[in-house]
Amino acid sequence: MTPDILLYAELNLFCIAIQMLLAQKLHRIDKSIEQSYLISLLVGQSAMFFFDMIWVMVDGNQNISHVLNYLANILYFLSTVMCAYLCLRYVYLLLNGKEIPQRIKTLLLLPLWISTFINVCSIWTGWVFSINILNEYERGPLYIVQFLLPLVYLAADIVVIMHFRWKAVNSRLRKNAFILVGIMMLPILGATLETIFFRVRIVCVCMTIAMVAIIFDYQQLQITRDSLTQLSNRYDLLLHLEEVVAHRKKRFVYVIYADIDYFKSINDTYGHLEGDHALCHVADVLRNVCRSSGAFPARIGGDEFVIVFHEKNDEKAEKFRQNLKDAVLASSSHLPYELRMSAGMSKAEKGEEISKVLNRADAALYEEKKHRTPRSTR
Repeated sequence: MTPDILLYAELNLFCIAIQMLLAQKLHRIDKSIEQSYLISLLVGQSAMFFFDMIWVMVDGNQNISHVLNYLANILYFLSTVMCAYLCLRYVYLLLNGKEIPQRIKTLLLLPLWISTFINVCSIWTGWVFSINILNEYERGPLYIVQFLLPLVYLAADIVVIMHFRWKAVNSRLRKNAFILVGIMMLPILGATLETIFFRVRIVCVCMTIAMVAIIFDYQQLQITRDSLTQLSNRYDLLLHLEEVVAHRKKRFVYVIYADIDYFKSINDTYGHLEGDHALCHVADVLRNVCRSSGAFPARIGGDEFVIVFHEKNDEKAEKFRQNLKDAVLASSSHLPYELRMSAGMSKAEKGEEISKVLNRADAALYEEKKHRTPRSTR
């Protein structure tokens, strides 16, 4: 075994150790879907580095069976496509606050099935690669297909990120999306260099650096995110309000202060776990409505939510407020209880303190609650 191979094996083991350490640290933070997606991505990348290391160690070694060389190559190529898919799955969840719809997920698995088919068939056809009598790896005529398959997922990552950046409601979110694009480009750069310069092996380093950056960004997000509903928290809300009020242009800034009517009775009747489910259900409704209109939803504690949005006049702002309430009510038709929201609204005046805007909206909320209808039962 040459010094170059030993050095490369050590580099891969070092990257694997970093990824496993990151996975262990994440495991101790929480049990969210986003965290589980990140851990699966870290484990997938570690597997990819391991198979790549095994291949480098057995390639050209005539004392080792050709079968091990074939197996190492097939598993390495499949893991590259799988990691790219796992990355897309995480990015979609991160930016959209929900998992990829099942019908789209089925379609997105197609490149993985194609990779599995052409790589397994390569044992007999040599489509992607072949192993010669000296137990040496040789590229096949369809290697470029295998190279492009993970790039399809990474390109989809960039499309999702740029679409989010275009629709982001503040410059801070747009900046974060732009940084995420840069992070996604690192593995693409490494893979391109490896394809052009056959003996250059830097993908593991590029991917490890990208994962460190992603996890750092993930932990930063936890500071500004409500752990239950995954909406922005009070801290992030205040940052957003300061920005939009200071940089208000043609449209006015409105703030809606809302809570769930008779939420205590849901907890008392169905239990606190069902109460948490109701909060997440309302958060999903607010997230969907706000996403289509460029509004900013946040949960600031208990069953209280705040929505910040822009509108041209009071009439349109009132229509948006009513649409939010109607959407929450309509979404509870399949639940064993009715979900209604009371919502007070205020308009931010130029140069006005944020606390005064929130206080007026809060006062309007409690004024509306005086006239709320009794909760219906099912």
